[in-house]
Amino acid sequence: MLKLQKKTEDSKFAVFLDHKTLINEAYDEFKLKSELFQFHAKKTDKGIEEDKTRKRKRKAGVEDASSLEDLHLVNEYLELLSKPVEPEDSSPMKRHWEDGYNVPQLHGANESGRMQRFLRVDGSRGVYLIPNQSRFFNHNVDNLPALLHQLLPAYDLIVLDPPWRNKYIRRLKRAKPELGYSMLSNEQLSHIPLSKLTHPRSLVAIWCTNSTLHQLALEQQLLPSWNLRLLHKLRWYKLSTDHELIAPPQSDLTQKQPYEMLYVACRSDASENYGKDIQQTELIFSVPSIVHSHKPPLLSWLREHLLLDKDQLEPNCLELFARYLHPHFTSIGLEVLKLMDERLYEVRKVEHCNQEEVN
Repeated sequence: MLKLQKKTEDSKFAVFLDHKTLINEAYDEFKLKSELFQFHAKKTDKGIEEDKTRKRKRKAGVEDASSLEDLHLVNEYLELLSKPVEPEDSSPMKRHWEDGYNVPQLHGANESGRMQRFLRVDGSRGVYLIPNQSRFFNHNVDNLPALLHQLLPAYDLIVLDPPWRNKYIRRLKRAKPELGYSMLSNEQLSHIPLSKLTHPRSLVAIWCTNSTLHQLALEQQLLPSWNLRLLHKLRWYKLSTDHELIAPPQSDLTQKQPYEMLYVACRSDASENYGKDIQQTELIFSVPSIVHSHKPPLLSWLREHLLLDKDQLEPNCLELFARYLHPHFTSIGLEVLKLMDERLYEVRKVEHCNQEEVN
């Protein structure tokens, strides 16, 4: 994690989460293939873009000036972010994450001290990687109440990336049914028993789309139903590999934006000032994976805001609707191993140095 601060005396800052590096450091001898992060800014013909803009104005959508006002702040922080080393040209990799995912309902854990390989059970020769200190349930989160007896009484950090209803997934399911995941309504999401998995010092991070309806539902319906209080909401801006916005922000919220929303909440009965220091983080930046809905890990940022028990070295973390695994996390989802496919990784090269003995 890299903290971006305009002046040393400023209390506000932005955070750059190096998605690829954070995963690679956690996975030890394995690392994600660099081709997964060859993310380039969208380039459009100016004339075509102007024509699209005129059409959008005729179809008036929800206008939001805040994203354009935010752009000045975004650019100020991006000036503090050093340009990366020019990546080597590489041929596009096979889109293995689009293969059918036929893993039955199962669960597992790895306490061995190193990465373990799990043979797929769908008749193929594929392999999934299971990080050390991770636990997983390939289960429908909709049936979470049935798993409560196998989980901890409460978690220090809970991360959710809900399958919000959206047009992109509906179109994807029509074109390629095997790629579209099951979406849940706000009513279904409200029945997730989060209140049974938190304690007064828990933090809950929730990814949300840019839909105003979803955001209102999250703030007014879902958080109260989960016995949570909103601490902070901020934008996660997606950058290209050369650390530029992948596309300019749009004032019309019906158009695709270069950011998504992240909400951070705590228990309703938490102390009044608990977690307020999280509000010092104004924005989050990262270079996204080319895989849809492959979110960056948040623990490196939120860890310093967690209040753990005395003598507790590591937080107990839970991720719902997970698609890959983290150390120190229990991960639950219908595609919980999807992005642990060994074909998305390569073995890290270890340099061995021969050191002469000095007498």
